[in-house]
Amino acid sequence: MTRIRTVAFLISVSVLCSAYIQAQCIQYPADCPSDRQLPDSAGRLANPLVPEEVSMEIRLHDFFTDGMRTLAQKNRWEVYQYDESDGSGHLNADGSGPLDYSLRPPHDYEISFIFIVNKDSLRAWQDQTKDWYSKFTEEVEKMKSSPGVTDLTRLQADKKNSDIHFRNACLIRVKIDINPESAIATSIHEDMHLTGQLKVSDAVVAFQIHNDKTDERAIFDLDQFKRCTDLAFLLFGSWDPKPDKDQRFHPAYSADRKNTDLVTPKTIRSDRVRTIVIHVEGAPYYINQFLQSLDTEKLNRLK
Repeated sequence: MTRIRTVAFLISVSVLCSAYIQAQCIQYPADCPSDRQLPDSAGRLANPLVPEEVSMEIRLHDFFTDGMRTLAQKNRWEVYQYDESDGSGHLNADGSGPLDYSLRPPHDYEISFIFIVNKDSLRAWQDQTKDWYSKFTEEVEKMKSSPGVTDLTRLQADKKNSDIHFRNACLIRVKIDINPESAIATSIHEDMHLTGQLKVSDAVVAFQIHNDKTDERAIFDLDQFKRCTDLAFLLFGSWDPKPDKDQRFHPAYSADRKNTDLVTPKTIRSDRVRTIVIHVEGAPYYINQFLQSLDTEKLNRLK
């Protein structure tokens, strides 16, 4: 039985080391840019979108990319795009083409960024990660002749503590959602607690959460904000400021189903920005620096 456990463990180690090699980018172990990027305009129309919504996405991409670059330059940080996605389009009743522009509900869009706030700390993290994998590989070789996982277990614990420290020291993660059906601070509530309300100009809701147990496997796109120790959550635009029983916030306009159905002519077109959600993960000091630098007045003019 011990031999079976040892073989199983070595297989898992092999997978871990393989993932390390494959995942590397120039920023690693900071998050590597996602390979999921939006296609060109023609490709997006197959979603199915209408030209006005494609133009909206391009406009928002340029707005946020320029805005985040400006914010990074102001603070002497570096920034790169992490991910970008749009919501599903809508077909007309017979499925022959996109739903008419006049009937379409608010179109959603998402973009996220990684800010490198301290390049020296990132380099130190990179050096330590290389050193860790070297030691880890050595321990695996020893284990093949003398089964025992004590040192490997310690090394894994050391790496987790190191990742927590260097994430806080060198980066923040920012995710921006436009016109989502609803918003939640985080879809994983275990080991997370509110640390206080935030004062951010023009924000309908703004508060900060501390995460007692980080998880490097947390997925941005699923609203799993567990990779860093702290998280700021902000809502701008037309929101009901009170969450539902599941702690989800809803756009104020969703109270009237005519604003979101697929049959009622809309008074406000789908390509208008109605609501904005911003998540900021990282150390409290850098989260605050980001929020102090955020041009909320310009953000509100998007509406």
